[in-house]
Amino acid sequence: MKNIKQIKQMIFWYLKEQQSIFLPIILVELGLWYVVSMLMKKIIRKKRKDKIVAAFTSIYYNGNAKAVYEHMKKNEKYDCYWIARNRKSFFDVKKRGGNVIYAYFPFIGAYYLLNTDLLITNDSCLIFLFPHKDFKAVQVKHGVGPKGSDVPKSEFEMFDAWCVPSEYIKQRHIKLWDAPPEKLYVTGFARMDYLYDYLKMPKEKLLEEIGIKNGRKIILYAPTFDIGLWPWGDAYEEFEKLCKFCKENNLILILRLHPLAKVKKRKIKKIIKKYDNVCWLDMPKEPDTMKLLAITDILITDWSSIYTDYFLTKRPIIYIEINKDFFTRERGKPEVPPEYRAGEIVRNNEEFYEALKLVLKEGNRHKDKQEELLRIIHGNVDGKSTERVIEVIEKLTN
Repeated sequence: MKNIKQIKQMIFWYLKEQQSIFLPIILVELGLWYVVSMLMKKIIRKKRKDKIVAAFTSIYYNGNAKAVYEHMKKNEKYDCYWIARNRKSFFDVKKRGGNVIYAYFPFIGAYYLLNTDLLITNDSCLIFLFPHKDFKAVQVKHGVGPKGSDVPKSEFEMFDAWCVPSEYIKQRHIKLWDAPPEKLYVTGFARMDYLYDYLKMPKEKLLEEIGIKNGRKIILYAPTFDIGLWPWGDAYEEFEKLCKFCKENNLILILRLHPLAKVKKRKIKKIIKKYDNVCWLDMPKEPDTMKLLAITDILITDWSSIYTDYFLTKRPIIYIEINKDFFTRERGKPEVPPEYRAGEIVRNNEEFYEALKLVLKEGNRHKDKQEELLRIIHGNVDGKSTERVIEVIEKLTN
């Protein structure tokens, strides 16, 4: 049953990015892999004493899994490889000189999959690819935010270690989902090390890497998939109003939609073509969210976990709110309570522009509260979270 659920998740993400015409071929490929790998595992699987084979994966080549991968692949003790779920991730890893296999054609990476000792992942939908059971699995998660969720006990049973950002979040896991305390490790999020370092770098260097000219304040608009493009009125007309407002006020606007957002992409492209100050940088185009946060002067979001990371910048946040109980009522209890939002909360278009004008005039009025919440949610952000995750891994593998 677990494998069926994981395969469904994998197919779901495949259909978000790939053409459905190839799905039957992919299903046949995965089916053959599952049968053949069970026969191959005793023949090809080898006992190694020289290196530990470590697999890493995430929906894109980013996040906590990437941060740990980049660090561990330099260690001669490990033979690290990335399991890519899309062509973008595959070539991103290739460009960096890393070992990578494509999840939907596992035969090409048979040696790695059959000899994996360790899996570090942001989720759990690829565990079925490994035919053997004698490997350690570490959950490093994709983020923490106020969206409610229901984590079944079986999810915790799949992993040997579950890395969380702070003691507070650890206790939330225990209280809300009866998580086993012995599997929860307070490490901090590895990806926060990137943001920690980026904030020390010259902004001009980061802007050059992303391809944005300096000289203007940058607004990052990053809603979750529930909102889509815009929550009030005609979404496309209202989004164009925001583009126009930014143009008139000499602002750069970066649009970063959630991978699950249901939008008319051609319509958005048509709008953006009119404005040379607007950039559309979704994950396929710029996987490194931390780099975008580092250059952003004002964040506009809703219930996305992105805002808890952004607290580190001590910069203004505008929260779009449609129904304050929606996420918790529909999804269950959240890791971060809804009241743990520090910034300007708006409930309609009029309030939104009032808040945006206020932030542009007065800056961040909630800096102290953000610093307090950062310590609660992310603990001590010191640029060493990746090292602490690796300490957990070392403990497991030893």
